[in-house]
Amino acid sequence: MKDMGVIARDDKQLTLIYSSNTRVGTHTLSYLTGIDEKYLAIDLAKTRVADTQWAEIADALGVTIGDLVDKRQLDIDVESTVNFNADDWLKIIQNNDTVISQPIAIMGDRTKQITNPPEIMEFFNVDSAGLEQSPLNDTEPDLKPTSDGENFIEKNK
Repeated sequence: MKDMGVIARDDKQLTLIYSSNTRVGTHTLSYLTGIDEKYLAIDLAKTRVADTQWAEIADALGVTIGDLVDKRQLDIDVESTVNFNADDWLKIIQNNDTVISQPIAIMGDRTKQITNPPEIMEFFNVDSAGLEQSPLNDTEPDLKPTSDGENFIEKNK
C-alpha cells in the first residue's frame, strides 16, 4: 500500500511553491499566468508551508531539506552549516522565504525544483516543434505538428 502524503497532488492542477521575493519565483509565476491551465500558487512570502510538507517535497525530489536552500542567500558562513540537521534547515526556511530561490512545481506524482522559469512549461503539453533540433548539430528541425488538433499555417510555395 502506498503511503499517503500531506501534500495534495492533482494530475489536473499544478501547485507552485515560490517566493515573490526572488527573480526565478516571480518569472516562473508569470509563465503560469500566461497560460489557460489550472494552478495553485503558494507564495512563501505570504504563506507558510508546514515542516512535514517540506520533508515530503525533499523526499519527492530525492534531496535533503538543506539541499532545497540556496545557501548564497544566507547571512552566515556556508561552512558553518555543515553540521545543520533537518530542523535547523526548516527554521531557516520558515524565517527567510528567499532561501527557496528556485520554486518547486508539483503536479500529480511529478515534483521538480525549477532553475529556469521556462522549465515550468514541461508540466503542460506544450508542443516544442523540434526546438531541440538544429542545423548546427546536423539535425534539420522537424516542423510538422506533433499534437492532435493543431493547425500550422502553411507557407506559400
